Amino acid sequence: MKQPRSRLYRLAFATGLLFTFATFSNPGFAETENDISEPEVIIKQSENKKISEYYVNGILVEIKVEPKNAPAYYLVPAESGQMIRTDESQLLVPGWKILEW
Repeated sequence: MKQPRSRLYRLAFATGLLFTFATFSNPGFAETENDISEPEVIIKQSENKKISEYYVNGILVEIKVEPKNAPAYYLVPAESGQMIRTDESQLLVPGWKILEW
């Protein structure tokens, strides 16, 4: 009677391993890291300004322009397809307060 029970345990263990590997190897089964990704930043430097382009999942979401002798501003895409100038970033980046004095 010990032998059939040990086969049953081995079969259950192997089935659990297969299910675990199938679950984690299938990106459509659970949320993946690519669902929400951090922005990719491309920085272009010239003599009088620095331009940072922010892409999320391959889509341009914001351009930050930092002139040498002026405050920084942002260009964000509008519904019309043009870029609108703003003073604040429109990116929502998660942040947590770790320590406060």
